[in-house]
Amino acid sequence: MSKTTDHPANTALLEKVDLYSSMLDSCNDLIHRVTPEGRFVYVNQAWRDALGYSEQEIQELELMDIVDKSCRINCQSIFDDLISGKNIDHNETVFITRDGEKITVEGRCRTTFENGRPVAMTGIFRDISERIKNNIALRESENRFRTLFENSSDLMQIVASNGHFLHVNPAWLKAFNYSPAEVKDLTIFDIIADDCQGHCQDTFQQVLSEDKVHEIDTTFIAKNGDRIEIEGNATAIFKDGQPIYTQCLFRDVTEKRKLEKELHKRQKLESIGVFAGGLAHDFNNLLTAVLGNISLARATTKTNTALADRLKKIETATLRAKGLTQQLLTFAKGGAPIKKLSGIADLVRDSVDFPLRGSKIKRAYRFAPDLWSAEVDEDQLSQVIQNLAINAGHAMPDGGCLTVSGKNITLADNNHTGLNAGQFLLLTFSDQGHGISRQEQEKIFDPYFSSKETGSGLGLAVAYAIMKKHDGLITVDSVPDMGATFSLYLPAAPEQQNREDQELYGRSGDGGTILIMDDEDIIREVAAEMLNYLGYTSRSAENGEQTLTLYQEALDNGKPFDAVLMDLTIPGGMGGRETMAKLLELDPNARGIASSGYANDPIMAHFADYGFSAVVPKPYRLEELRKSLAQVLLTDR
Repeated sequence: MSKTTDHPANTALLEKVDLYSSMLDSCNDLIHRVTPEGRFVYVNQAWRDALGYSEQEIQELELMDIVDKSCRINCQSIFDDLISGKNIDHNETVFITRDGEKITVEGRCRTTFENGRPVAMTGIFRDISERIKNNIALRESENRFRTLFENSSDLMQIVASNGHFLHVNPAWLKAFNYSPAEVKDLTIFDIIADDCQGHCQDTFQQVLSEDKVHEIDTTFIAKNGDRIEIEGNATAIFKDGQPIYTQCLFRDVTEKRKLEKELHKRQKLESIGVFAGGLAHDFNNLLTAVLGNISLARATTKTNTALADRLKKIETATLRAKGLTQQLLTFAKGGAPIKKLSGIADLVRDSVDFPLRGSKIKRAYRFAPDLWSAEVDEDQLSQVIQNLAINAGHAMPDGGCLTVSGKNITLADNNHTGLNAGQFLLLTFSDQGHGISRQEQEKIFDPYFSSKETGSGLGLAVAYAIMKKHDGLITVDSVPDMGATFSLYLPAAPEQQNREDQELYGRSGDGGTILIMDDEDIIREVAAEMLNYLGYTSRSAENGEQTLTLYQEALDNGKPFDAVLMDLTIPGGMGGRETMAKLLELDPNARGIASSGYANDPIMAHFADYGFSAVVPKPYRLEELRKSLAQVLLTDR
C-alpha cells in the first residue's frame, strides 16, 4: 500500500517501501509504517488480513483510529517517545479491527530520522490474542482448581519425593487438626499409624517409581491422636524421568468403616438370633419339665426341712438358667414384654446378686417399706438390672459398693423426664467407679457404643429399649472419678389393680378339664401332673389337628373343655395360633392359654389379639400355671 504525498522525503521512502513490500507481505507479523502525524504509509498483507481494512480505508485512517480506547493514552505516550528518538520494545496494546473485534498485539517500534528530523515510525507486531486467551483460560482454570482444592471435602495433599508436605487443603487441615505452619515441618510418615508404617513406606516408593494411579487404604493419626481411616489414590508427577512430587486425593472413611462394622455386627447378630431363638425354645422346653417337676416336689414336701431347702436352691438355679435363655433371645427379633404384676424389691435384689456373686463388689439395698408393685416382664427387667450390675462391676475393678435404692414418686405434667404424669417406682443404682464423661453419657444408650474395647455396646442399648417398652425410662448421671448413678423409672400398678390381682391370683380353680397341646411328651406329662395337683383333670394332644378332634368330641358329648393350654410352635403340625383360630370357629367361647419357649414371640405379648385368654411362658412353675388358669377361669370374658 502506498500513499501519495508532496514531501520529497516521503517520495524516497515510498520507493524503498515498494522495494521490500513483496518480501514483507509474506511475513506473519503485522507491520505498519506511519508518519509523525500518524498517517499510514505502509501496511503488510498480514496487517490487512488481521484488521480487515481496504486500501481506500487505510488511506483515510490514522494510527489512533485502530487503537482501542483503553490503550490510546499509553499509545500516544509511546508515540511521543518514538518521535523523541526512543526505541520501544515489547510494547503490548490492543488494535480494533474493521468489524470491531479486539486484537491484542505485542511488538517493537523504531523511528526513522532524516537530517535529524523524524520522518516515519515502523512497528512490527505479533498477534498474541490467542496466547492472551490461553493465559486467561489457564488463570481461570487455575482459579477453578484452586477453588476446588480449597473447598473440596476430600482430603488433598501434595508431597515432595522426600516425604515432606508441599501443599494440603483446608479439609485436610481440619481432619487432622494441624495448622498450615505445623504442616511445613511434617513428613507423610509423621502422620501414618505405627501399624501401617511398613506398608505405607513400600507404597510410597512404588508410587514414586511408576507412572500410574495407585489405590491407597490406610490409617493416619490426627494431631490429637485420633485414628483416621482413609482411602483414595496417589500418583507421582515426573520431570525428565524423575519424580518431583506425589499428589493424593483421600476420603475420610472412619465413619463409613464404623457403619460397615456395625452392619457386619448386625448381620452376625441376625444369624445368631435365628440360632438363639431355636436354642432358647428347645432349652425352655427342657426347663419346663425340670422346673415343673421341681415345683411339684416343693409343693408336696414339708417346709423347713433339708429337702425343701435343697429343692428351693435347685429351683433358684433353674430360674437363673431361664434368665440365660432370655439373654439369648436378646439377639432374636421381637421381645415385646409379657407383663405381670410383680414385687420389684425381690426381683431387683436377686438380679443384682446373681452377676456379682463372688466379686469384690459390696451391695447395699435401700427400699421403701411400702414400695409399690409394677406390671413388668420379669425376665426383661432382670436383664436390665443385671446389665447395670455388670457395668458397675467393670467400673470398680478393685472393689467398691453398689448402692441400690427404690422409692415411690409421683411425676407431674411437664416433668423433667418427659414421661407422662403419674405414679412411678424410681430405682437407682449408684457405684463408686471411675465415672462417665459428658461426651460418653450422650452416646451411652446408642447401639454398639462401648467404652470398653471388648464390649459389644448392646447392654445399655437393650436396657433402654426394654424400659421404653415398659413405658418407663433409664437415665444416667455421672461426674468423672466420682462414680455413676443409673435411674430406672417404672410405672406403678394402680392400687385397685394390685388388690384385684392379689385377690384373683390368691384363689384356685374349682376343678375343670384342661386340654394340653404340646409336641413334647415330657411337657405333656409334667403339665398333666401339675394340673392334677391343682385339682383339674386333663387330656393331651400332640398337635392342632388332634386338639380340634378332641375338642369337637367334647362339645358333641356336652362336656366342653374349660380351657386349652397350647404350645405355639408344633414342628410339622398345626401350631397354637392357627389352632386357636379354628377353635373359636368351633366354639366362640373357647378359652386358650398360649405357651411357648419363644418368649419373644409377639403372640405372647399381645395374646388377646389372637383370641387367647392368657399366656404362660415356658418354663413355668406350678404357681405361674395356677395364676394363668385363675385369670382364664375366674374372670368373665
